[in-house]
Amino acid sequence: MALYLCGRAALDVMRYLRSTNDGEIPGTPARPRRLGNALHTNRQLNELGEEAQRLLAHINGKVEALVPKPEQVTRTSRLETHLWSHAIPRGSFIDLGNGIYLSSPAFLFMQMATELGEVELILLGLELCGSYSFWRLPSPFGATRDDDLSDVTYELRPALTAANLKAFVARMSGTRGAVGARKALVYVIDNSASPMESAVYLLLCLPRHLGGRGLPAPLFNVKVNVTTSTTSTCRYPDLYWPVRAVDVEYQSDQDHSGNWARYQDARRQVELEAENVAVLPLTRHQVMDASEFNAFATTVRRMLGVRSRPLPSDWEWRYDNLRRTVLGIR
Repeated sequence: MALYLCGRAALDVMRYLRSTNDGEIPGTPARPRRLGNALHTNRQLNELGEEAQRLLAHINGKVEALVPKPEQVTRTSRLETHLWSHAIPRGSFIDLGNGIYLSSPAFLFMQMATELGEVELILLGLELCGSYSFWRLPSPFGATRDDDLSDVTYELRPALTAANLKAFVARMSGTRGAVGARKALVYVIDNSASPMESAVYLLLCLPRHLGGRGLPAPLFNVKVNVTTSTTSTCRYPDLYWPVRAVDVEYQSDQDHSGNWARYQDARRQVELEAENVAVLPLTRHQVMDASEFNAFATTVRRMLGVRSRPLPSDWEWRYDNLRRTVLGIR
């Protein structure tokens, strides 16, 4: 039997694999012509081998899987299956071995378009196209922390590029989730290095009807050559607008707390400013305080030369909703 993992279960497994393999998802690209021999009962699930069960232990909730026939759709305490009656697209699965097929990052993004709101889906796209991954262990593995670094692994290879994701979604026109995926993809860009970089980008750059400031999109962590009197090196600004040479540098409380880290931050800022890059440091406190972040956003807008326009009457309500979503504020 074959288990075709999908939905949130596939996302849990993908995050675990990315976090423990430097961003890689070990396995072989697979394109079954149909979902043949699809596992669809608890008994069949329990018959999977020991290696498969160890992998499935990283799912926070039910095991979700795709099946090709309506009579195979089921919902039990451990297994939930979903009907997939469309053609199986190229690049749709990764064969993990031991009878488990994992929905590919692009196919998973399409599936999650039917479950997530637009902003949440954009955040998922930024994660998949970025160099970080969330990973929360199931409760049997112990508690997790609530600080900046909790449940996130950094400096990973991206799972895919925004261009790859757009090409996959374009091939899926007419299937469930395609419209929502296309809407979200307008704002998915490559190379975000952290959840907070993604959050700052969305707060600054999403259109105002979604609660953002409507600023032009930056480049994440693009290479900038820095030359001094004795050396030449590369720096990678967090959020960089090359036309105006403006760099927003997020300074995490965790990563920027020591004297050496502060020295490195200052040195990087001096080097970038020597190349006529305007560096705007941004702290976690500024991001989490709505009024301080508004003032910061106004500074960024002015430096980018974007003309101020009156905000919609309901913008503050939309802005609060956006902040709750991207910053996890309850």
